[in-house]
Amino acid sequence: MGKYSNKYQSISKSDILEWPSVLEDSLTAKQKEVYINRKQAVVAYIERNETIDNICSRYGIKKSEVYRLLKRCLETHTDGRLFGFRALIPYMRVQTTINAPFEQLLEEHPSLKDQIEKDFLNAYKKGEVRERNLSTKTIHQRFMRNCIKLGIGLNQYPLNTQTKAYKSVERYLKSLSNKHFVAVAARSGEESKMLAKNTGANFTEFQAQTPIRPYEKVEFDGHKIDVALSIKYTTPAGDEIVDTLNRIWILSIIDVATRCILGYHLCLNKEYSSDDVLMCIRNAIKPWKPKELTIPNLKYSESSGFPSYLVHEAAYGIWDEFCYDNAKANLAKIVQDQLNNFIGCSINMGPVATPISRPHIERFFRTLEQNGFQRMVSTTGNNPKDPKKLKNNEKIAVKYNISVEHIEELVDVLIAEYNTTPHFGLSNITPLEALKQRIERGMNINTLSESKRDEFLFFTTKIQRVIRGDVNGGRRAFINYEGVRYTNDILANSTYLIGKKITILVNIDDIRFIKAFLEDGSELGKLSAIGKWGIRAHSLRDRKSINKLHKSNNIQIPHNEDPIDIYHQYLSSKAKSKDGRNKLIGFEKNQESKRLRYTQNDEIKNKESSKETDNKSENNHNKPKKKLRRTLQT
Repeated sequence: MGKYSNKYQSISKSDILEWPSVLEDSLTAKQKEVYINRKQAVVAYIERNETIDNICSRYGIKKSEVYRLLKRCLETHTDGRLFGFRALIPYMRVQTTINAPFEQLLEEHPSLKDQIEKDFLNAYKKGEVRERNLSTKTIHQRFMRNCIKLGIGLNQYPLNTQTKAYKSVERYLKSLSNKHFVAVAARSGEESKMLAKNTGANFTEFQAQTPIRPYEKVEFDGHKIDVALSIKYTTPAGDEIVDTLNRIWILSIIDVATRCILGYHLCLNKEYSSDDVLMCIRNAIKPWKPKELTIPNLKYSESSGFPSYLVHEAAYGIWDEFCYDNAKANLAKIVQDQLNNFIGCSINMGPVATPISRPHIERFFRTLEQNGFQRMVSTTGNNPKDPKKLKNNEKIAVKYNISVEHIEELVDVLIAEYNTTPHFGLSNITPLEALKQRIERGMNINTLSESKRDEFLFFTTKIQRVIRGDVNGGRRAFINYEGVRYTNDILANSTYLIGKKITILVNIDDIRFIKAFLEDGSELGKLSAIGKWGIRAHSLRDRKSINKLHKSNNIQIPHNEDPIDIYHQYLSSKAKSKDGRNKLIGFEKNQESKRLRYTQNDEIKNKESSKETDNKSENNHNKPKKKLRRTLQT
C-alpha cells in the first residue's frame, strides 16, 4: 500500500473548495486534457479514497509528480492567494524569481537593492533633494555605478554581461510595481496616487451599501467654477470701473440616497471659510425660494426646484450623516459643533483632496460644469489646454457684463433643473421623484425643531468670558469680545458680577449682539456692542479683518466713524487686484444678505408678536362685560 506524505496530510477537502478555480473551456483541447488529469489526481490524493500507488497508476502520473503538483498548488500567487488549481494549467509559471545571479548579487550587497528601490519608489528621506520618477535606463546606470563603487570587477557579474543585467533590473522593477502599487502610481502624479490609495484596498468595506432612505447620508464639497466673471465698482475717487474677478467657489450638499441637491452657497473669496460652510448648511435646511430672474429667457421649469420648497416633509429636513473632507474650513470647531450639537448628525471626515470618497457630489460638479459653465463664452475650461477655453475669456466677461448676479441666477436654475432631470443612477427617474416615492413608502425625514429655526442659531458658537469692570474707577460691568466691549442695562448695574465667568452665545454671522448666561445657566440677556460696532451687521471674519488692518496701521478708525464703512472704503481702494475685487464684492454681497435675512427675521418676529397682541385684545373684547355697580355714599 502506497504511503501518503506527511507534508500534505493537513490539506482537507474543505480547503480545496477555497482554491482559485480555472475556466476549463478557455484552454485548448490538449491543455484541457492534461489539466483535468492533473486536477483529478490532486483531488483524489487529498480525498484519500485510495492508495497513492493506485492514484499514480490510474492517472499515469509518478508519485514525485503528484507531490510536485501539490507543492505548486500551495505556492503564493502575486495576488496574495494560493495558486490553487491555477498551478495545474500546463506551462503555468509558478516560480516568481527574477534571476538567480541577480538575486544572489542583491543578497550579497543589500545597498544595491536599497538604492534601486529608493530610486524607483521615490523613497527618499524627508528633506533629501533628489531627482524623482527616474526612468529604467537611469536607474540601471546608477546601478552600474554603484556596482563599480562596491569594487565589483569588470570580469564579474553583472559587469561581465553584454547588457550589464539591464533585463534583470527591468524585471526587478516590474516585481516592485506589483508589491508597491500606491508608490508606483504616485510616479504619475498626485491624482493617480489619490486614486490608488483610496480604491481597491478593503474593497468590500470601502464599497459601503448606498443608503435608500432620504437624508440618511449627505455629501458636502466645494468646487471652483470654470468661468471668468466681471464686476462693476466705484473707486474712492468716484470713478466707475468694470473689471474681472478670480474664479469663485460653489459649495453644495447632495443627498446620497436620492441624488437631490439640498442646498448650495457661492463663495466669492479666494478660499472658502467656516462661515461659508455654515451658510451652505443653512441653505440646505431652510426652505428655498425661487429667485427673481433678470437674464432674458432664463426661467425655472414648472416642476423644478429644491426638496425644501417642493416637498412638505423636507422643509427644515436634517440628515443623519455628513460626509466631507479634512479641509481647514471643514475642521473649524464651530462647523463640527453645529453638526454634532445643533443638527445632531454624525460626521464622516474623509481624507483631504480625495474626491473619490465623495463620488456623488463630485459627479454633480462635473455635470454642472458640462451642462452649464463650460458652455459659457467666458469659460476658463477645466484645464489650461481645454479647447473650450478662449484666450480672451476675461475680455468677453467684461464685454458682455457676465456678473456674479448672473452666475447666482444661472446656478439656481441649473440646480433646480438638475433635481428634476432623470438620473441614470436612479433607474432614470428624477431625484425629486425618488425623494417623493420613498417618503410615500414610509421613509421619514427628521426635521429641525421649531425652537432651532431662528436665523441667529444657524451660526452660533459658545464661548466663555470674564466680566470686567471697576467700581472704584467708575467703570460699569462689561465683557470684551474681539476687541469690543459688550454690555446691557442689567449687566451695567450688576457690579456684584465683576470677576465672574459667563457663557456667551455668539452668532458669528452678525456679532453686533451676543446672548449671555450666568454660571448657573440663567439668562443674563442680550448684550450689545458699544459704539459704532453695534449699528451695522458684520461677521466675526469681518471684525477680525478690520482689527488686523487697524493694528497694522493700514486703516484708522476714528471714534465717531463706522468701522464697516471704513472697511468697505479700504476694500474699494484695493480693487486693483483680482483678489481685492473678490473681497470687495464678497463683502458687499454678505452685507446685503445679512440685511435681508435679519430684517426679514425681525419682521416675522414682530408680526408674530403683533398677532399675539391682537389675539389677546380680541379675546378681551369678546369677554362678557361685567355690570358696574355704583357705590352710593351716604
